[in-house]
Amino acid sequence: MARRYIISLTGANRVGVLAAVTTALDELRGNLQEASISVMQPFCSILLAADFPDDRTQSIVSDHIRDLCRPYGVEVRLSEPAADSGILTPPSSKYVLTVRGSDKPGMLRILSGKLAELSVDIRNLYAEHCERDKSFSLELELAIPMSRNFEVVREQLFARCQEIDLNATLEPFADFLARCGGNLRDSVRATTRV
Repeated sequence: MARRYIISLTGANRVGVLAAVTTALDELRGNLQEASISVMQPFCSILLAADFPDDRTQSIVSDHIRDLCRPYGVEVRLSEPAADSGILTPPSSKYVLTVRGSDKPGMLRILSGKLAELSVDIRNLYAEHCERDKSFSLELELAIPMSRNFEVVREQLFARCQEIDLNATLEPFADFLARCGGNLRDSVRATTRV
């Protein structure tokens, strides 16, 4: 049976960081399951989930990755999720919430608080400030539990957005995917960098 580790690397965005960490995975016979990279110049964050042979302890994996990534000055963190965390994920439907308006402090706190209150899981998020017109654009990939009344969720989200003068749309993920390829960052940047 394989051991799964979650590996997080953060630091300055330098050419070759991903090559170094994937070389370490290969040398440790790690099998990459999922990966995500986010760049906010001049910084970079890489998040990986990988399976390793049973004899690859957490210290062996983290030490080897740190050794290969040392020239890049990134911080490496490794965790081993419990095989049975006791967290059950209810059946859900995927949606994308798009929010735009004047940039004001606290908007993301207010929205994420409402989503938590409605038991809606945020699966992905991208937000950006537009200096040109002092606006804010945010897109969130959401998992709305099928046990929740969708119309009630939508109405409450839109009411909260109106309270803070934000325009919002909520569409099925499949429609978002057809419209713009499913990339939250590109969709936001199309509005903030025009």
